[in-house]
Amino acid sequence: MPDTADGATLPSSSWPEEEPDQRTIAVMNTRRKAFRITARTGFIVAPAIFLLPLFIPLLSGGYYFPAIICMTAAWAVFVSATSFQTMAHTKAGGQPWLHQLWAVPVAIIALFPGGLAAFALYAAVVQAVYHATK
Repeated sequence: MPDTADGATLPSSSWPEEEPDQRTIAVMNTRRKAFRITARTGFIVAPAIFLLPLFIPLLSGGYYFPAIICMTAAWAVFVSATSFQTMAHTKAGGQPWLHQLWAVPVAIIALFPGGLAAFALYAAVVQAVYHATK
């Protein structure tokens, strides 16, 4: 089938292939960078949120129950950071927001073992401080 006015056919490789729009790539890379920064921040903040409240009984010698709540929340922050890291590695054209569908229930479920671990560790530190000062 002729593709030109003079009847000659063009080879199939001469047609320009459809390339992704540069603005689309730039927007996706900007989102990925934001997801990576958020994930990195979450991976730094989560251990800090979990470990810093342990200094309260060491410094004051008392029991402060909101520290356990803070330590429990660190688990949800860790799951969220994992989700953002997964979103940063979503293939081009994919929907990174779909990872939030599993991240929210997992974060809620992670609060239970996280709370138990926080309570056990905090109680152990309080008990150690109590016996050390007794």
